[in-house]
Amino acid sequence: MRRTTSRVAGTALPALLGLALLAALPPPAAAAPGADPVTALRQRAEAGDAEAQARWGVALALGKGIPQDIRAALPWLRRGAEAGDPEAQTVLGFLYREGRGVTRDPAEAARWFRRAAEQGQAMAATSLGLLYRDGEGVPRDAREARRWLRRAAEAGEVYAQANLGRMWEEGVGGPADAAEAARWYRQAAEQAHPGAQRRLAALYAEGRGVPRDLVRAYMWYTVAGVWDRPPDGGLPPGDPRRDLERRMSAEEVERARREAEAWWREHFRAARHGTGG
Repeated sequence: MRRTTSRVAGTALPALLGLALLAALPPPAAAAPGADPVTALRQRAEAGDAEAQARWGVALALGKGIPQDIRAALPWLRRGAEAGDPEAQTVLGFLYREGRGVTRDPAEAARWFRRAAEQGQAMAATSLGLLYRDGEGVPRDAREARRWLRRAAEAGEVYAQANLGRMWEEGVGGPADAAEAARWYRQAAEQAHPGAQRRLAALYAEGRGVPRDLVRAYMWYTVAGVWDRPPDGGLPPGDPRRDLERRMSAEEVERARREAEAWWREHFRAARHGTGG
């Protein structure tokens, strides 16, 4: 078995963890009429409400509606994490993994990610899987990495889907299977993950795991948006669409561009209406 040499999503995870966690948090409890919800949450936390303590710590750590203050967040996060709150556990794991406000400690990060992942927190399962993949804080174990990533991917976690696709493509942690890789790349691609979109495009161009489809390959490369056309309308050197255009008719290229535009319109509309994307 070969070790993954090119990452799909691992390095992007820290910057986007906060957004994913915010989406997973329950709505704030109703405050008394006229009361400021931030003040009400802090007062509930100070009064010993365990749920409020966890959510106040997460809010401070991520800067949710208040200035970010990681050091002030830590004691609240620890209380919430010890009380079993999975979001507090996940954020605390992230801080230990990145060394934000604490000494970097991947083993401590893995401990908190595991506790949250065992409660079904998908981002924590993704993070734990990546630690196993990279051998940080836990022994390197590609099979265990694949197991946790699959659990998160099946819950719809986009970074897990993208990384799991790469492991299937490269045969890391188990046999290589391009069709299985394409399945997970497609799910991440439909959630607008550009790395998965590029890998799915490559599989279509090569006919690996999916029937060869140059129109679909061109479409996904365009959707990924990594290469923008210069003002003269040409494609820059190294753009894989240059090779595709040599093998496609003008009508096929135009169809691929229309399909890419339609994909973006649909997903932007869904995002504006809060229905996905």
